[in-house]
Amino acid sequence: MQQRLANGSPLLILCLCLVSSLSFGATDNHLAELKSKFPYGLLGDDYGVLTLKDLAINACDVTPKPFNSAAHYYPYEYWQCFERKSISFSCDSNGIPDEHEGVMGLIVVKASANGVQHEYIERRFWPIKDCKRFLRDAAALLNGTQYACISGSFIENEKDHSGHPLISWLFERIKTKKGWEGHESDFTEKLKQGKCPDLKL
Repeated sequence: MQQRLANGSPLLILCLCLVSSLSFGATDNHLAELKSKFPYGLLGDDYGVLTLKDLAINACDVTPKPFNSAAHYYPYEYWQCFERKSISFSCDSNGIPDEHEGVMGLIVVKASANGVQHEYIERRFWPIKDCKRFLRDAAALLNGTQYACISGSFIENEKDHSGHPLISWLFERIKTKKGWEGHESDFTEKLKQGKCPDLKL
């Protein structure tokens, strides 16, 4: 009997199929719930990384709109998720010190999916030490994960120097199953402050 089980009994195969189906169903229901509550907030699949609160916080201050890559800048933030191996970080700096802050750097997050390059740019320069600290924290956040999701506002759709599609975004936050880095991402706190009066989860 033990030999039959080890070699794949019908009962064991049936159990494995049921577990696999239940797991797939849970993933499917999760994504359906996100998109039913916030149909515009997530572009593609979230691979189980995001919660309703992650999408809700982007709808606190800005009216959600369908994503349109032919439109002009709109401040609503869209979440998009990428394989970890396609994501890179840098601190762009000319090395010339600011008279008050010293050398400054601009956080740039690059990612790719389906043949399209995405470039997420922080809205302000950071002191270079803070910029590099962010890179270290973000790298630690991604370490050991398969997917990461990035929240940002669309800037423009263009071509890179090689003529390939390039979409530019304002960077807000990045999240994996381990946590997040970036701008404030506490929906509960925003609710307490009365910044999201019409949103109920």
